[in-house]
Amino acid sequence: MGELYNPYPKLPKNIRQVGERDPIVKLYMEDYVNTYLHRLRPSGIKRLRVGLLLGESRSHEGEPCLFVDGALEMEEAAGTDEQVVFTEGIWKAAYQEMEQQFPKRSILGWFICGMADRPMSPLNYWKQHGEYFSEKYQLMYLGCGLDGDEEVYVAAEESFYRLRGYCVYYERNQMMQDYMVSRRDARRVESGMRDTVIQDFRQKLDARQEEALRQHSTVRTLKTACAALGVLVLACGVTMFNNYQKMRQMESVIASAIPAENRFGWPSFETAEAVEEELEVEELPGEVYPTRAELVIEAETENISESMAANEVSAAAAQAGVTGRSGEEIGMRADSEAVETEPEAEPVQIPADAVVYVVQEGETLYGICMEQYQGLANLQKICLWNELTDENRISAGQKLYLPSE
Repeated sequence: MGELYNPYPKLPKNIRQVGERDPIVKLYMEDYVNTYLHRLRPSGIKRLRVGLLLGESRSHEGEPCLFVDGALEMEEAAGTDEQVVFTEGIWKAAYQEMEQQFPKRSILGWFICGMADRPMSPLNYWKQHGEYFSEKYQLMYLGCGLDGDEEVYVAAEESFYRLRGYCVYYERNQMMQDYMVSRRDARRVESGMRDTVIQDFRQKLDARQEEALRQHSTVRTLKTACAALGVLVLACGVTMFNNYQKMRQMESVIASAIPAENRFGWPSFETAEAVEEELEVEELPGEVYPTRAELVIEAETENISESMAANEVSAAAAQAGVTGRSGEEIGMRADSEAVETEPEAEPVQIPADAVVYVVQEGETLYGICMEQYQGLANLQKICLWNELTDENRISAGQKLYLPSE
């Protein structure tokens, strides 16, 4: 057996990221172990190949790090598509083989490898995982060969979740090489082949470094363009501010040249600003009533209507002087025509199935419609039935007829 492989105290440098970086647990799997797990396929009557993941667990800068550098298959484990059973004899044989093949290693979890055309669900094995691997940060690896998918699950913080990804690192691992040769799952890797792998890995690193340099150059170009754009926007802002100041100065000059009251009776800019400053608006809670301006406009409208009616009567009287009829007759006729033209209001017919509703304190007609009908479709009908001229004015204790819908 070759010399033992001991992980470095620090994190390995030659790594390859598989998937994303997991924020909770950092998993580092040695290249020989990763290759061995991808080559495991059931043969014959076996439907699953089950074994233990071995290595070391450490903490780096407060984060848990798992280093898997061994994989030991348990041939006697009885496994189906839904569960795996470990007997006492299987555990005893596994511990004896661990002392021979992987000394000074701890159990970090287990692996289950199946056929590529039979995807495995972690729900079928999580009970066995909690029974046999109940410690914190224990792994469960599910693989389906080279052509299938692989998933790694871990128990952390009283939960069982899937890792987003892990790192494959390249170091000397004589223990796993000897185990693979003894299992006849792989030939011993010679030094020349190992150098080729390292050379290919370095070429990939150089290619990634060149790509990073190109991206850095692109980022610098974008930063320069953004800086130039920022300077341009700042210059435009300064120019607009200067133009605004000039416009204010010109406005002041024009306002000083115009008298306080011009020929059209318009106040100057300074007078208007003074009036706006002196004007105070007071808001009081309560219902909305017509303002004084609206009342004045309404009174003026009524006066205009009365004057127009008087003019029509005068015109009719003048015409009556020609035809021989008196103004009183024409006025009486005009009044009778006005009375005849007004349509009589039809009585509101309230259906027999209408519901009588008593208004409570603080309720509004809009709120009653939304509560009873989830909409305002019956608002006009309720106002018509109850002869409401303003839907905003209802009082507590008032009885309203509502549709029975």
